[in-house]
Amino acid sequence: MIEKQFESLQKLIDRCAQHDYDALRDALSLKKAYLNSKQRPDYIRKEIFRITEELVSMNQQVPAIQSFAFDWKTPNFIWETTFIENLLPEVRKKYIAFPYNNFDDRLYFENPDSYDEQLPYFSIIIKLVVYSRYLELLQNEEQERLQPPPIVNTVEESNEKEKNTPSKKIVGKDNPFNCKLDDEAIRILTDCVNDAHIFTTEITPKILEDFFYCRLDGALKSDNNRLLAYFMMKLSAHDYITYEWQSVIANNRLVLAPKKEKYLNNSDLSSANDSIKYISPRKSEIIDSYVKQLKKH
Repeated sequence: MIEKQFESLQKLIDRCAQHDYDALRDALSLKKAYLNSKQRPDYIRKEIFRITEELVSMNQQVPAIQSFAFDWKTPNFIWETTFIENLLPEVRKKYIAFPYNNFDDRLYFENPDSYDEQLPYFSIIIKLVVYSRYLELLQNEEQERLQPPPIVNTVEESNEKEKNTPSKKIVGKDNPFNCKLDDEAIRILTDCVNDAHIFTTEITPKILEDFFYCRLDGALKSDNNRLLAYFMMKLSAHDYITYEWQSVIANNRLVLAPKKEKYLNNSDLSSANDSIKYISPRKSEIIDSYVKQLKKH
């Protein structure tokens, strides 16, 4: 009976933490979109220090949560750690007596402190999990930035047309986009790209996979740069690809401009990305629908 109650508490924590983390991650992605390449590293460092200070403060405020402060990835950490043993008897009774089926998610989302009387420390527990995940995200991003610069190999072109375009650069080693899409995700996004007509031709899952791993034999042609930018921005916002996707496309000459026989460069992609910050492009709702499907798969 007691274990089942704490299992219900864990499910509640996992659900609320996922909601709050998604909101925090999306906000970070939006903030980075407004910052230039020089401002982003400084902002990430400041966020790392701010979140670290918040986590230390929470641990000092509620000693009981120290039992899982570094074990929050453990499934069912509420029951598996010593958290329960560290609670005062009257606090433990409240957790056991709480009617978890009656929990109102909307009430919590509107006011995270609303259940702290019935479930002591509830909002702090969730905040600790969310901030721990967020700190890990920030630290991974900082570590990726501090890695040694990739070796750049220039491919000499004898064709006069190719001489007028930037030399091809090999960025990174095997995964310049830092792509985290599995086969099923690629299939979902292939349907998305074709339904939204992001490129001038219909593509296959193999072509899209080659695009994300920079193995294209040739280049795709953009049908609408703003829609392409919206598609890539959405994927980077959910950490499926790097937020530096503009440079990867430009440096690897993956996409041709809609009306000119030239590869899209950083300036083209940056302009397209800036233009969608305030007004979403037509057919963006198609992309939104597939991204929601992607998050569920």
